[in-house]
Amino acid sequence: MKVLKWLDKHLEEIMLCVLLAAIVVIMLYQIVRRYVFNSSLSWSEEFCRYCFIWFMFVAFSYSIRLKTDLRVDAVLGLLPAGVRRAVDFFDLLVSLVVTVFLFYNSFGTVAYMMKTGETSSGLHLPMYYVYLSMVVGFGLASIRSVQRVIMEIQNLRKPEEETK
Repeated sequence: MKVLKWLDKHLEEIMLCVLLAAIVVIMLYQIVRRYVFNSSLSWSEEFCRYCFIWFMFVAFSYSIRLKTDLRVDAVLGLLPAGVRRAVDFFDLLVSLVVTVFLFYNSFGTVAYMMKTGETSSGLHLPMYYVYLSMVVGFGLASIRSVQRVIMEIQNLRKPEEETK
């Protein structure tokens, strides 16, 4: 149980750190090879691009967990507290529906890529590995959205001052 709580709190952070470290190390290695040894890698740019794609999908989930997902607050600030909470909750429900929809449909995209057997040009990596980032990212985002909905339902009974 303690491990699950730790993973719940740090899973995306670990994934993001590993991906960012991989990008930095490979790009540094490429720079050293190019400028010191006058020889470059054929696959480094592609590798970093795919790591960045994975990074972005995992960061989407992480932003939901941190409650820093994109939104426009200009109008919400003008609303009374009760209405603002209702609009926030509705926004959260819509976000949950969208992430679950994207998660569900990402399986079809990955299955299609598996069927085509397409591989990347530099790494010769099956492209479905890259597209799997959608399944992982939207899956984690769906879980984080469900967690936030549950937290908001628990907070509905609390006064406005306590939920901040």
